[in-house]
Amino acid sequence: MSDDTWEYEDEDEPADEHAVAERLDRAHADNPRLTAWLDERREQFDDWSRRHGGGWDFGERSLDRLEALVREHLTSVDDLFAREHTPMVQTACWYLGEVHNRTRGTRWRMDPDPADSHPWSWRPYVVVPFARLDEYRDPEGIDYDARPRHHPLSSFLTLLREGPTAGPGSLRSELDDYEPGRGDDEE
Repeated sequence: MSDDTWEYEDEDEPADEHAVAERLDRAHADNPRLTAWLDERREQFDDWSRRHGGGWDFGERSLDRLEALVREHLTSVDDLFAREHTPMVQTACWYLGEVHNRTRGTRWRMDPDPADSHPWSWRPYVVVPFARLDEYRDPEGIDYDARPRHHPLSSFLTLLREGPTAGPGSLRSELDDYEPGRGDDEE
């Protein structure tokens, strides 16, 4: 069953929206695809770090350095997609997500059963833990789960679209998205 499909506990009664969202979050948090991806990234990190100057400390300021690294090694959106599955890009994605995890308390997620019709379902992302769901509201009231989530590859796409003159700080500015209430309509 696709993650986008509502599951029913009983044929006559739809499942509670909260329970469905929690079940989906659990499935995205604990699955062989995510475990394998994370294990591979951790194994490759030391070599990646040495190749790219060492001293990667997972701090917020290191995101400016990561931003410069991405801009130095990737020249365009097409180049990023062509090199998406290389250790350089995948480990850079992992590093970015780890900075979010370590500085803002997010957690890794990946769809255990990605849909061919939805290419982002194939890629890992970070999201605020489900226990903090109530801290985030969709101002339009459409999405039940309005927790901020970031796909590191999407962050790199934004960088490459901005161009080299945008200056550092784009990756760091994403960390502000985790402030509860951000994006809510003011009353």
